[in-house]
Amino acid sequence: MMRCKNAEKCISRLPNYTLSSIVIRFTIVSIVGLLVMQFIMYSSSDVKGMHQPTFIDYLLVILSFNLLSELHIISDNILEYFFPIPEKIKQRFIIQTIISLILIVIVFNITMALSPDDEDVPKSVLYMGIALGLVFVTIMSSANMLMRLMEKWVFAQQRIDEMKQEKLRMDYSVLQDQLNPHFLFNNLSVLKSLITYDKESALHFTENFTDVYRYVLQSKDKILIDFKREQEFINSYIGLHKERLGDGLEVKFSIEKDSLDKEIAPLTLQLLVENAIKHNIASKESPLTIEISTFNEYLIVKNKLQLREASYSTNTGLNNLIKRYGMITEMEIHIDKRDDEFVVKIPLL
Repeated sequence: MMRCKNAEKCISRLPNYTLSSIVIRFTIVSIVGLLVMQFIMYSSSDVKGMHQPTFIDYLLVILSFNLLSELHIISDNILEYFFPIPEKIKQRFIIQTIISLILIVIVFNITMALSPDDEDVPKSVLYMGIALGLVFVTIMSSANMLMRLMEKWVFAQQRIDEMKQEKLRMDYSVLQDQLNPHFLFNNLSVLKSLITYDKESALHFTENFTDVYRYVLQSKDKILIDFKREQEFINSYIGLHKERLGDGLEVKFSIEKDSLDKEIAPLTLQLLVENAIKHNIASKESPLTIEISTFNEYLIVKNKLQLREASYSTNTGLNNLIKRYGMITEMEIHIDKRDDEFVVKIPLL
């Protein structure tokens, strides 16, 4: 399957009001109007004393058809804002159908009210011709919407495939980080020491240890997960580090109640907390403070900057997180590195 590097450029745009697009639309719709008039004349050809339509007759039909076309474009632009394709396709289809029928009735009645009372043309033929023409203009106006729907659906499927592949790759990377020998060795060493000197703490540490790995394995196939579950997981994860670092690590939470109903990419908090611990000094003399809060639909993770001398970061983890969220939402991740603190803002979905 042929893929487009920039999906936004490949998907048909909403009709606009550039000079070229106006001329093209006016020309096509006017031709439809002329054909409708010819149909009316042909259907009335057996009427004796039949007169040729006047210039006013042609102008009225052409203007009414163009009016309907432009009204459809205006409604299409407005509906795309409130009911975008394909996210709200069902509501969009119903509302667009109703609006189209209303517009046809309105323009039809306006045309009939303004048309001269020509007894040479049978009313049934005139009504049928104008009505069929208006329906045809509506179908033409809806063609662009249908094309956008098809193209967006194709690109959505491509994006889903790409997201699955990228998620599998990143989940494997995260799983490797969590299960690497260094991480296991540190925690098993702590557990061994606790079993010897503090069996009650060893039991609590084991619970946190199993909770961490259970969450990693259970969430590896998910694109999003409840923020409440992510917070419960990070408490267990922080508990492992607290047992090793003691007073060298302080984590403060300020979570809005409404935020718990939001969703987040699994292991987002783990990556941010791990980065803070990995690259900064965390000791009793220089405790590392990490603040986890929510505000205005964003998760905010802030830590003091007290970098280790040998610390070096490729930002691979953050870059992967940015790519991951780029596939899920249009809301951006904000990273702010200041003189004394590092702040990351993650959208809650």
